[in-house]
Amino acid sequence: EADILIFPNIETANTFYKSVTLLAGGRCAAIVMGSSAPIVLSSRADDDDTKFYSIILAALMAARKRHAKESG
Repeated sequence: EADILIFPNIETANTFYKSVTLLAGGRCAAIVMGSSAPIVLSSRADDDDTKFYSIILAALMAARKRHAKESG
């Protein structure tokens, strides 16, 4: 059971994400890292839970980044 998956590009990530959520009924959260703040990446097909998980994950990552910056 993986807690996080990292992909080499957005196309590969999207293919995996769609397969897991649509075909296997998996639950996911999707964000893009590397900018000044995490970017929530949602799809028109996402259900409310997936959108919620993505927002929560982005908020947690932003708080962690802010805490690390303040701690020096």
